[in-house]
Amino acid sequence: MSSKTIDEKLTEISNTVTAQTDKADELVSEIRNSWQEVKAVHEVTNHNQQAMRDWQTQTGETTFKDLAGNTHQVPTLKSLIADAQSINPNPHVMTKAQFDALREMRKQQYAGSGFVEWGKHNFGNPNVNEGMWQWLNPSFRNRFVLGEDASNRHHGVSKTIHPQVLVDGTLHQVYGVVHHGTQSTLIFPPAPDGTKTYDSATGTVTQHSNAEVAFATETETNKVITSRKDLVFLESWHEKIADKDVVYPLGNVQYGASGYKGIGLLNNLVEQGYSAFGEWDQNTKGYGAKWSTLTDAQKAIFLGEPEHNIYYDPKAKAYVQVRYRVRVVEGFGNSWNSAHPSKIEGAEWATYSSKRIVYAQGSSNSKTNKVFVSNVHLQSTITKNDNGVAEGESSTFGLLSFGETKPLALPIALVQRLNQGAYHPSYNPMGCRAWNQQDNGGAAPWYSTEAGNINAINQAFDIQFGGVGRVGAHSNTGGVSTGQSGRSDQYKYHDAIYAGQVEDLRLNANKLDVNQLREETMRKAVAGTLRGKEKVPFTKVKTGFCHHSISTIYVYQRNYVTPSSLIDKDILYDATRYLDSYPTDSTVSCSPIAIKFIDAGDTDLTTFSGGVALNTWLIVDKLRIANNSQHLAMINQNTGNYLWFSEGSASTIKAEIIFPTEAQSAEFDSLPWVDIIGSPENIAATFPDGVVGQWVPQLPSDDTEQQFKANRKCLSHPAVNALRTMDNGETWQAITASVSSVENEIQDTWNAQSVGLVQYESLSHFTKPANNSQIVGSLGDVYASQAYLNEYGNRLHSSLTGRTGIRIGGPLFQEFLGLSKYTYYSPRSTLGWTAQIGDEPTHCALNLDVTNAYSPAYKTLHSITEKNGLLYLQFHGAELKHNGTDWGDDQTIPIIDGENVKTDLNGNTVKVFCHHTQLPIGIASH
Repeated sequence: MSSKTIDEKLTEISNTVTAQTDKADELVSEIRNSWQEVKAVHEVTNHNQQAMRDWQTQTGETTFKDLAGNTHQVPTLKSLIADAQSINPNPHVMTKAQFDALREMRKQQYAGSGFVEWGKHNFGNPNVNEGMWQWLNPSFRNRFVLGEDASNRHHGVSKTIHPQVLVDGTLHQVYGVVHHGTQSTLIFPPAPDGTKTYDSATGTVTQHSNAEVAFATETETNKVITSRKDLVFLESWHEKIADKDVVYPLGNVQYGASGYKGIGLLNNLVEQGYSAFGEWDQNTKGYGAKWSTLTDAQKAIFLGEPEHNIYYDPKAKAYVQVRYRVRVVEGFGNSWNSAHPSKIEGAEWATYSSKRIVYAQGSSNSKTNKVFVSNVHLQSTITKNDNGVAEGESSTFGLLSFGETKPLALPIALVQRLNQGAYHPSYNPMGCRAWNQQDNGGAAPWYSTEAGNINAINQAFDIQFGGVGRVGAHSNTGGVSTGQSGRSDQYKYHDAIYAGQVEDLRLNANKLDVNQLREETMRKAVAGTLRGKEKVPFTKVKTGFCHHSISTIYVYQRNYVTPSSLIDKDILYDATRYLDSYPTDSTVSCSPIAIKFIDAGDTDLTTFSGGVALNTWLIVDKLRIANNSQHLAMINQNTGNYLWFSEGSASTIKAEIIFPTEAQSAEFDSLPWVDIIGSPENIAATFPDGVVGQWVPQLPSDDTEQQFKANRKCLSHPAVNALRTMDNGETWQAITASVSSVENEIQDTWNAQSVGLVQYESLSHFTKPANNSQIVGSLGDVYASQAYLNEYGNRLHSSLTGRTGIRIGGPLFQEFLGLSKYTYYSPRSTLGWTAQIGDEPTHCALNLDVTNAYSPAYKTLHSITEKNGLLYLQFHGAELKHNGTDWGDDQTIPIIDGENVKTDLNGNTVKVFCHHTQLPIGIASH
């Protein structure tokens, strides 16, 4: 092997050195680059630290760098929070989507809008129903109460002390309405004072300067308002908080406390009308908080508590509160159309004699000209499946309620009002004041000679203090604070709201077990605690010519096409019920009528079938349904039918008649009843212009301690207030007559010349004739009773048959009987399927016992039925009469529409019926 030369070795060494030098240079370069990278990282780190501080503290965007030198724009933390808040600025409050989902869930959970909980009522004061009660106090005029305070002794089945009300899925906690606690005070306008007129032709109400001017403007259609019903309802709507910059506890714009959980509230943040009960209310101011001045912690209280019904709408970027107010609409009179909004076909809700009276307000500061409609109205869009609430017409959508909502109305009550005039049984039966005493300006009752010559209604509304010789009302009487009234019944004061004046319109929002509801409601019906409404008759005395006929005497025609001068346009008491519930050509028992024929005209009235003597009073208590249920004809006692003559025309017959009418249109649950005692001749002489009450068809005699059968069940035993005159009203004597609680008879000393007015409290009927309707659920048992006590079916007895039991005791004065057979007509689920004998339900034999005093009795089968989306208790049954041996009962339940009669096994004519409760007992759910 050859060795390397020196040159070769030097060259190799040189190459090695060069390579090492290159490595050294490369290492130096790498070190230099590393320091540059470190420096760059350091610079990026310093930059991003500042950017991070800006991200945490600044708004908008900040710039971050990466190691490659690229820059990145990033939204700051505040911007991210703001963006998040644009979706929901507070995690404690629901979004609109969440709130609406909860509403939809509740709509599925409940039967419809209504009261989820009634609230409690006061233990010591009369209540209307659960959670609604009266309080009579000088500081509490024209008011009644919902709910109660925990600090007061209270009563009721409600789980909550205050009402909980569901309106289209929103659950409102209703308390603090004009109250600092959990009560709610409902305020009403003053009672009629005779200064307003209502024109039924135009629907116009006119306020006059005084009563004298008002009465001077009366025409056939324009009348002074002396009696009226006021409507109470809850109005609910959605409203952006920012619109008025106010938030209200619970959404209650009539909140009555000046603070809420340490947050001070003010009542001057909006126009007063926003919180008013109605346009008549100039005083109510609700307390709320100015939203923009609240701290975050204070806002969190309202946002975090679901009872305030606040949600966030990200589309509008706004908080929205669902609010409510109680509205009270002053009636034009007593003739309201249906106040329940369910399925009023094609109709607006809550009209008065088909005239508009109720208008929506919602988020407006005052009522508008927009109305509410029922759920079958063409303009109903959001409550089609809700039978408990009315909604605003189309134009209210998004206008009076935020977003895709409308203002909604949920009925609470109709309240019958008395008036501020002086009481008189002929000229002002709804008055409360006493009369001015002629000699010294004190106060006197209407029957006192010191009251002066009272002969017209306008005198009752001349309301002044004193005035010697003035015939008029005494101003310092008739109110709660005066302690003095011109009335002697249970209704003393015009500015008090008594439980008996209130028609409860509240509906249970809960889905109800219909079979349980049937039995619970029947227990109330038997106990006499179901509520109803009825009018007190006004008996008129009239003279004139009869309605045209070729054979009979009519006392009522349905449409007044050609009214007679004898009856004119007066409505016979209960006439509509007779015509609507009995089949045409049938005979019906009626309240007694006295008629005296003065001139037979061109007829053979005085000779036909034995003839009728002229100038002699006859008593008529039966009528015939005639001419396809258009007329009521009197039954002639001589013929036993409706024929009175065979020649000539009734329009030539002149007569005088004393008959009960519906001129007194006010309705009560607790009736201020009046029985009239006296001969027709003396009654006509004493009360030529008529008198409130119903005649007892029994002539007074000179016998001592004479007993009269009261027309209605008297609750005022053992004694009642009565007035008696022996000289056709020239002078009167106030007496206390005794009343038998069992036989229901009035006893006192009368004579043949006496005319008496007996005043007592009587409960109204709570059922009404109806068509046989669909059965919902199963059937109950058959109930039978002859008891004299209301709590054992006596009130139900009167409501179904018009008679009352007088059985005082024993184990068998009432009973429930089992059904042995029944069947349905399947297509309609109604009882009976052929309407033939043998098709009726049958039951076990009666066990009712008897005494020597044979008591009236009745039997009824109860069930639940549905009408227009609401539930009612239905009664099928019959009157029972004992003949001394047995009841003559065939153990069947007649299935008919309305009312009729049949012959029992003993040959007695007994009433048969199909009735429904007047007021609904729940909302149907399917």
